[in-house]
Amino acid sequence: MTPIRCVVVDDEPMAVHLLTDYISQIPFLTLVYQCNQAIEALTYLQRHPADLLFVDINMPHLTGMELIQTIPSSVKVIFTTAYEEYAVESYTNNAVDYLLKPITFSRFTKAVTKVFNLYNPPRINNSEPVNVPESERIFIKSGTSLIQIEWNTIDYVEGLKDYVVIVMKGQRHIVHRRLKDLETSLPPFFQRIHHSYIVNLNNVEKVEHNQIHIGSARLSVSDKYRDMVMNRIQARLF
Repeated sequence: MTPIRCVVVDDEPMAVHLLTDYISQIPFLTLVYQCNQAIEALTYLQRHPADLLFVDINMPHLTGMELIQTIPSSVKVIFTTAYEEYAVESYTNNAVDYLLKPITFSRFTKAVTKVFNLYNPPRINNSEPVNVPESERIFIKSGTSLIQIEWNTIDYVEGLKDYVVIVMKGQRHIVHRRLKDLETSLPPFFQRIHHSYIVNLNNVEKVEHNQIHIGSARLSVSDKYRDMVMNRIQARLF
């Protein structure tokens, strides 16, 4: 999964610090540039690719509203501001979301999940057999063997210090790799739910009392990831 490249611009240093901290906690986001002036952001965006812009509205010299009129239309925009009265205008400028300061992590995750879904629309399930492309198959080293598996057959991955346990139907494979490192290479239908667990959302059978039921396992969803997990579950609600 290619991370969504983020640019943050806000004339309040504390706001920039908060947003960069939030971005660092979301696996599918990566910060590529931050600054305190819209002019600086404009210069960067004219010369470098980006996917998502977090921008304050009320800034000196060049406002956030003026900035987005000059950047590539492919860049998604989330406005960040202390002024609620700009909300309607922000949506008329095709903003994905509007975050009112002080911005909570819960509200932040809801906004960026919208962006994630724009870049990664849900797959349509059907009963027809699907030929899995080679890119969706991987080899893992288990003991002295190299085993080929498909991403969608994995139920969940558990982190154990410098190792991960890949859990499939009736199988467990221990691989010498850190969970954090593996997370960046997983397809978008995987979701971290806990410091120690990443689950395949396609194989989740039930969510109940902050627990994910998947196969015979009952995995707890931690407070840190609860909002993001539930947002992604709600996006699949029929």
